[in-house]
Amino acid sequence: MLSNLFDIPLLGALLKSRWTWRLLRLGALALLLAMIAWGWKEHGIPGIKAGDALMYTNLTNHLFWVWWIMGVVIVALFFGRSWCAVCPLGWLNGLVTRIGLKRELPGWLKSYIPVTLALVALQVVVYLFAIHRYPDLTARLLALLVALAVGCGLLFRQRAFCMLLCPAGAVFGLYARLAPFELRVKQNGGCAACSDQSCVSGGSEWRRFSLGRGVFFWHSRRDDCPVDLVPEQIHDSHDCTLCLNCVHNCRNDSIRVGFRRWMADLGQSPLPAGEALFLVVLLGLLTANFSKVYIDLREALLWPPQQAALLLGWGGDGFNLLAAFWVALLLPVLMLLPAWAAWRLADLQVAALPATAAPDAPTDPPRTEHGFWHRIGYLALPIIPLLLAVHLVLAVVKINAKAGYLPFALRDPSGVKSFLAINVMHTLPGPGILIPLDILKWIVLGLLAGGILVALSAARRCAGQLPTDTSRRGYLLGALLAIALPSAMYVATLIRWLFIR
Repeated sequence: MLSNLFDIPLLGALLKSRWTWRLLRLGALALLLAMIAWGWKEHGIPGIKAGDALMYTNLTNHLFWVWWIMGVVIVALFFGRSWCAVCPLGWLNGLVTRIGLKRELPGWLKSYIPVTLALVALQVVVYLFAIHRYPDLTARLLALLVALAVGCGLLFRQRAFCMLLCPAGAVFGLYARLAPFELRVKQNGGCAACSDQSCVSGGSEWRRFSLGRGVFFWHSRRDDCPVDLVPEQIHDSHDCTLCLNCVHNCRNDSIRVGFRRWMADLGQSPLPAGEALFLVVLLGLLTANFSKVYIDLREALLWPPQQAALLLGWGGDGFNLLAAFWVALLLPVLMLLPAWAAWRLADLQVAALPATAAPDAPTDPPRTEHGFWHRIGYLALPIIPLLLAVHLVLAVVKINAKAGYLPFALRDPSGVKSFLAINVMHTLPGPGILIPLDILKWIVLGLLAGGILVALSAARRCAGQLPTDTSRRGYLLGALLAIALPSAMYVATLIRWLFIR
């Protein structure tokens, strides 16, 4: 029954109802607008030296940087891209498209390049301006996202904002390959008998409502698939946003939503070049963020851009530019370069000829030559569980340390009174941690170790699904190298962070 949640009484009816999702999205949008209002004028407290006094006591900052940024990773672990189903920005983007120009998104924008640049830009802005420390800057970031969602909806059809400017959706797409949750078609023959594909085509229709003797007809709009997916052709969950428009539109009850085995989509095909680039950038940014608590490792990672800045005579802004380029691209590429080289060399074929024999023209057809990013797309697959584990470690540590501020933020959304009561007048005790550090350190070490083990299992699984013209042993060697180097840095950081104090 869990393979199709629609079969569960009451829950299935709720999931199939359009109004369930409309109310959830409307509530999420109302909360988003309220967060903008709560944080818009709150930067600091006059007379208090600490400029970031409202970092966790203000409700806007607390909800966004603790519960959403971190908590949504836990949701992605079990439900993949399910956040996209209730995301207020994606829903707002879709609503605005009804009155917009409905232009087709240019092909060159459908790659992962725009969303990769958006991820890097967000990280640079957070680093340079510390927007995560100030409620007013967080509120302006949220307002900018709302404006961009509306602007994309006015220009393009579909959910252009999600494709172009939402790094979270791209990250969830990676994790959806692992999550035990999917939308698929039933094997009931309904799709084969369907001719108009009303599940994804959109359009309008008449609906009939009856109450006693009264009969009413309503002309309504049928929402199409925001990412142009045909349910029968879905073999990978990374694109499906679980909006359930296809479920609402299907006349044959041919679509199911439910649980499956873990890593069901992993290894079916390599990551496309654009998505592989996105993962490489994500690997670099996560590694840099994770190493912040291990000062020696962080200084070693940032030594190359520091030396380059000194050599070029560039100041602070010049170093920041070089550091961003190094961390987001060069560092992760260098981390994966030994893996690529090992696999590439394993495909090298050498044959000995007699000393007197002249070389003949090759009779065997040439082997397919796989480019750099094609191989990185394969090598990146087993890294996904490792990145998810690192994400989970950061989420668990952050929520454990800062969740105690939630009651204060709910009582005082501005955060000013709570900060003064805790830190100035000392009339309230400061919030403690949820789990003692002596227990927490073993939990997060277990999460990281589990991620490494799953990554190794994923490498073996992906090797078994490689094309026959590539070296599986070479791929396994490369995948082991791709996993080993970042794993060593993460384990060393975790031990230095929580075990050596």
